[in-house]
Amino acid sequence: MARAPFIGLLLLACNGGGGDSGPADNEESDAPRICHEGVEAGLSGAFENRTAAWGLEGVTATRFSAADLNGDGYPDLIAAEGNAFDRDDFDAGTRYHWLLMNEDDGAGGRVFVDRTVESGLFAIRDESPEAGGRPGQINVFADVDNDGDLDVFSGHFNNEASDDADEGDRTELMLNAGDGTFTMAPESDIRHGRGYATSGAAFTDWNADGVVDLWMVGWYETYGSIYGEQDHLFVGNGDGTFSQVTESAGIEMERSGSASAYIDGTATRPAFGATACDLDGDALPDLLTSNYGRAWNQQWMNQGDGTFTDVSQTSGFSDDDRTDYDDNQFYRCYCEVYGCDPDPGSAALSGCESYAAYWSEGWDDQPHRLNGNTFSTACADMDNDGDSDLFSSEIVHWHIGGSSDPSELLVNDGTGVFSRPGNETNGLYRDWSEMGVSSWNEGDLFVALPDLDGNGWKDVLLVSSDYADTRMFLWEQVAEGQFEEVAEDAGIAHEWPAGAAVADFDLDGDLDVVTGSSTTRSGTPWSSHEVHIYENVLPQRNFVRIVVEGTEANRAGIGARVELTAGGLTQVQEVSGGYGHMGMHHDVALTFGLGESCDVDEVTVTWPGGAADTWTAVPANYRLRLTQGGELTWEE
Repeated sequence: MARAPFIGLLLLACNGGGGDSGPADNEESDAPRICHEGVEAGLSGAFENRTAAWGLEGVTATRFSAADLNGDGYPDLIAAEGNAFDRDDFDAGTRYHWLLMNEDDGAGGRVFVDRTVESGLFAIRDESPEAGGRPGQINVFADVDNDGDLDVFSGHFNNEASDDADEGDRTELMLNAGDGTFTMAPESDIRHGRGYATSGAAFTDWNADGVVDLWMVGWYETYGSIYGEQDHLFVGNGDGTFSQVTESAGIEMERSGSASAYIDGTATRPAFGATACDLDGDALPDLLTSNYGRAWNQQWMNQGDGTFTDVSQTSGFSDDDRTDYDDNQFYRCYCEVYGCDPDPGSAALSGCESYAAYWSEGWDDQPHRLNGNTFSTACADMDNDGDSDLFSSEIVHWHIGGSSDPSELLVNDGTGVFSRPGNETNGLYRDWSEMGVSSWNEGDLFVALPDLDGNGWKDVLLVSSDYADTRMFLWEQVAEGQFEEVAEDAGIAHEWPAGAAVADFDLDGDLDVVTGSSTTRSGTPWSSHEVHIYENVLPQRNFVRIVVEGTEANRAGIGARVELTAGGLTQVQEVSGGYGHMGMHHDVALTFGLGESCDVDEVTVTWPGGAADTWTAVPANYRLRLTQGGELTWEE
């Protein structure tokens, strides 16, 4: 697609504080009207595997994040294999981490080019940038110093019990020079004094001071121990350094070996994902922790005074209401060996004498152990009612039974209280018996909630990895709150996927998908963690791609709420600072599908803290930059 330079558009918005805003008398846009008519809806044939054309053959990874790192408008890609201690050896060709710049291929297309070494992104502290090889599995983006480019939180999962642990590698903040090359920020609290099993991170401006902060969670301190890492909240200092505020924010929990602390819900828990989004519409981000080990998830609501309150067990987020463990096969084995009244029935496992030890009466039958193995929680307005709903991705094993929470949509009532319609009622159910699988495992590690067919309604892309018969699942939202699984028909039923980044990599107005391949279970079709890109090849549809730029708010607009009305439908998206298991990030640019609408009636951006700007008569089928205070620029 031919690209025009950004052109200043004299659309002066009304700028208000505290959420007060309204449309201004804007001058007529000088952007020529573009309209795509008669395009049939649906995702049939939407994706083609174009891995070779994009130059991704030979790249191996299972963790992905996408953002424009050199300011050319095109999303670039960071990919990592997810190995906690493996270093790259560039001279030997041994690779675990990649920075892939999205560049012109010289023939009218795009290609990813390996710029890892020269970028310095994986440099080792106190060594030359060219040495490289620092493990950095988690990569999320924000403009931490408000200088107009995206910096990178590069998180390190460090299990201190490993013989390879703590070679000096730490989580780092990498400052962007504006061209996709990086230097380390000064040491600060995010590095920790010892190894920390960082498992998720999200940038957020929780105090709405115009400088991004950081929400970080960790797994077990040591695998096999009972101690979960303490989750941490940091305040940004504006220079790439961060200061710990976990205790003063009221988020610190008890590091305890006492069973009562776990049963009461006061002990730290092993987390696998961090999420930050506004759940109650007060223009302040709330914090979510996705916890492993069938522990309660946590929902920390921002009180606006520098503190947070955990409301998860009353909001409906911590767990579902399915607590019947009679079909847990370990429990049934326990009952076969020791006897139970009432008797739950025979176990489907052989060797119950051994399996009975996997059940502890007074522990495994308590509410704190009857929840999910949650890896990622994604925020999105799935029903277009103006608030952030949630989707949790979970690992579920058949032998644990119905008390283990499945991957599920949680619908927000607008106050941060959630209901669960149920997968059986909204079409998100998977019947493993119909797929010919008897002893099934759901390995749902990652989830994204994009609008892939451009009709204005968000879909569910679920990355189910690691176990036999798993694949990429794609549920198209075919009616409000109703979904149909279409991955095979859409051409994206990738077997044993691992990780995902969803972005408009070719800037054609629709969203493409990058994923990796798991090799951690027998029977996989992959010989390595090979990376694939599924390019969206649907006919051109109406869209708007929006980048917001704060002036009083943080410059990348992390946490900004963008509300768009076109054709009688109002959609909301929030600018994310990353989320989920091992730090997913799908670009800070927002793509809105407009369906049959060729005109955008109104766009309102509510910045963290509540100040808002509204634009009217916004041109469709353009890439737009909306700057706090009223300026709008467009690019074809």
